Amino acid sequence: MAWILISSTLALIAALSFFLREWLRKRMIRDRKLPPGPTGWPVFGSLHLLGKLPHQDLHQLAKKYGPIMYMRLGLVPTVVVSSPRAAESILKTHDLVFANRPPNEAAKYISYEQKNVSFAPYGSYWRKVRKMCTLELLSNHKINSFMSTRKEELALLIGSIKDASRERAAVDLSAKVSSLSADISCRMVFGKKYMEKEFDEKGFKPVIHEGMRLTASFNLGDYIPPIAPLDIQGLTKRMKAVGKVFDDFFEKIIDEHIEFKDETRTRDFVDVMLDFLGSEETEYRIGRDNIKAIMLAFGLVTPRANHLCAAPTYRLNL
Repeated sequence: MAWILISSTLALIAALSFFLREWLRKRMIRDRKLPPGPTGWPVFGSLHLLGKLPHQDLHQLAKKYGPIMYMRLGLVPTVVVSSPRAAESILKTHDLVFANRPPNEAAKYISYEQKNVSFAPYGSYWRKVRKMCTLELLSNHKINSFMSTRKEELALLIGSIKDASRERAAVDLSAKVSSLSADISCRMVFGKKYMEKEFDEKGFKPVIHEGMRLTASFNLGDYIPPIAPLDIQGLTKRMKAVGKVFDDFFEKIIDEHIEFKDETRTRDFVDVMLDFLGSEETEYRIGRDNIKAIMLAFGLVTPRANHLCAAPTYRLNL
């Protein structure tokens, strides 16, 4: 019973501390000059104003409050911009001010605590990783070094289409081209192609689509952080499951590269990344999680998500 009392007391103190901090921050925000917008409720802010089609709800609110609108989504201060001129100013003229990426539960459990180049906060780490990816994966020299790989995969594609033609079978070119892109990316990043069942019993696409659905889902814990550990919507449990599938697969690939080094073949991206393993060239240290996070972005999600897209959401940290 004693430990229950102690735990409850600590939880109460933590909650009171958080809400006191939020109250003080709101007092500071009120002293600033902010755009007009709905007042909102305590804790929930203006979340109740957004329904199943939030873009339409925001459009209606913008008609009332103007093209630059301030509102709170839960406990998160947010500025909504619906004017092309203002959007251009934010994304082009003042892009560095708005370049940061807010933390969220999906990035925490699927993207290795925002180590993925897609979710990492803007700063020295993001710039270093972006430069590394550009030079070692996307440079003209690196792309040209995999020309034979692209020719091999293209020949396989043409062969499969010819086989289908001889059998008078229909061909889904979109699926074929998508598969070609994914196979080339896998060979450039991982060094070889992997069969569906080598990844997970469900296969590549279902798990990747599940991860992208979870990333794009409205997670109440992102907007009201104190309730995130409760996992009211059950999203965190699903995120952890997807994250584990990715992690097990990437661990297998890294172990294979460390154990079976082949100096005769063209070095893939994982080989290059392993050269940085444990290095401390800057204020951060490149570890296995960093490598796996980048593998996730360039080896699986990007080439296989050709039919899916996510619109970035910018939240102003006030």
